[in-house]
Formats: sequence, structure tokens, C-alpha cells
Amino acid sequence: LTKFYQNEGYKNMTIAHDTFYRLKNGNVMIDIEIDEGNRHYFRDIKWKGNLLYKDEYLNTVLGISKGDVYNPELLQNRLKFSLDGRDISSLYLDDGYLAFEVNPVEVAVENDSIDIEMRIFEGPQFTIDNIVTQGNDRTNENAVRREIRTRPGQKFSRSDLIRSQREI
Repeated sequence: LTKFYQNEGYKNMTIAHDTFYRLKNGNVMIDIEIDEGNRHYFRDIKWKGNLLYKDEYLNTVLGISKGDVYNPELLQNRLKFSLDGRDISSLYLDDGYLAFEVNPVEVAVENDSIDIEMRIFEGPQFTIDNIVTQGNDRTNENAVRREIRTRPGQKFSRSDLIRSQREI
């Protein structure tokens, strides 16, 4: 219940009182008193530590604008491992930045507005050194290797790795 309200922008929602009791007909009644608080909205989103991509491009990929309802779950999905591959982590992981990290920090909460600072650690670019296949006793090794999209010497790419797994 708390997560639902928070994803609807009610960041400070609390359950003020709850109780349950049995009715004469045997049913159970649950009473919950909720204090929603104010609905919150994103205000300024700033990027810190990004050297590879410009702020404007990261904002476009993030897809959250000033005035949008504050939704921490949506923010996390747009930062890390969105099912549609449209997230900030994918940009970096598909370009070899395997140690990439992004941490959103609320730097200001004023009235109903929240400022977020995205703290990025890009880290070094990784390349693939060796590809090892194990446990295969039914399919010719060449047939398996033919479906692998990643090759030694290439930059690490999460999407290529996922595609290789899918094709195998």
C-alpha cells in the first residue's frame, strides 16, 4: 500500500492507524486510516560525473521531465535495467562500461518539488578477453560459437550478450 502511494507521488504517505475485527457474520473487517501528505513532483534533475554523454542526452533517455509526478520506481526502472532496454545503464553497459553505476540522490525537497542529483561513476571500459562454453554435449561447438554475438577483443556489450544467450 505504501509503495503504491509513493509511486503516485505521495512520498510522505503514512498509515496513521489500522485495525481489524471480526463481524457477526464471520467476515473480517479491516480499517486503515491513511495520511497521504502532499503529492510531490520532479523539479530539477542534474547529472554529476558523466563524461561520456551530455546532460541533455541523458535527460532524453531518462524520459522524466520537470513537473512529472514523483515516482521512485519509475526512476529506478529508467536508470537500471528497463525491460525495453531504454535506460541509462544500457547506454553505458552496451559501450563497455561494465563497472558503471548511477545513484540518484534527493538534494532538495521544497513544498511539493524534489530536486534529484544523478551521481555517475563511469569506470573503465572493458573488453572481452575469452569466451568459454561449458556443459554442451549435444550441439557442435561451431554451431554454438556461430550464434555468439560477442568476440574476444570487442568491447563488452550487455545487449550483445543477452542476444547471444537468446539465440543459443
